[in-house]
Amino acid sequence: MSRVAVVASSLFVAACTLDTISPAAGNEAMQAMKAGDALMKQPTDSNASVAARYYKKAADLGNPWGAYKYGNMLFEGQGVEKDIPAAVAAYTLAADKGNHWAQYRLGEILVDGTGVEKEPERGRELLAKAAAQDNPWAQYRLGDIYLNGTGVEKDLAKAMTYLTPSASAGNAWAQVRLGEMYVSGTGVAKDVAKGRSYLEKSAAQDNTFAQYALANLIVDQDPDRARALLKKAADAGNELAAKRLKQLGAG
Repeated sequence: MSRVAVVASSLFVAACTLDTISPAAGNEAMQAMKAGDALMKQPTDSNASVAARYYKKAADLGNPWGAYKYGNMLFEGQGVEKDIPAAVAAYTLAADKGNHWAQYRLGEILVDGTGVEKEPERGRELLAKAAAQDNPWAQYRLGDIYLNGTGVEKDLAKAMTYLTPSASAGNAWAQVRLGEMYVSGTGVAKDVAKGRSYLEKSAAQDNTFAQYALANLIVDQDPDRARALLKKAADAGNELAAKRLKQLGAG
């Protein structure tokens, strides 16, 4: 960021006090958002601290993206002290205004009980709202929930309805889940070629579980590539891949 931009940002922070901001100042909230985003392009500790103040200001003015981004800062402890209940409050503000990323993050927190009491039903409802807005991570998470029957009755058809659009949007985790389903014929007609296609796409994004599954699929026809995939996954910390590599005598 140029010296002029830094000075301008400093002046903006000084000007944005609770005494001078009007709740209806949508333009001012947008200015705060842009200033925070500019600082986070170079996320030093100092920049993150100031950016968090910008995002909080935008959130205080009712801006859903500001609330979402401030929630992220609180959740990660970036630029501010980590405070998950406060992050939940920020995400809730954004989620209530329809922000699908906030709905996804809040949904995950409530389903998992991360730092707060579990509320799986409410969490799933939020994930469903985000998924309806084509959020690929919410779609993946719901698909995984129904695939494994996590807190709900297992429903493979419903899992497919969520995983398929997520995978089409490029989500590597949805791709590996679908790949495994097609290869094994779990909940769908078995289609090894289609399953491999999904695994290939996921493995290309360095998903180690896709690399592991793909290696097992092709080990007989292409052992050298299978070993290379397993080694890459093992080097990234995948214990299943490391174990399989040893079984193949390449560990």
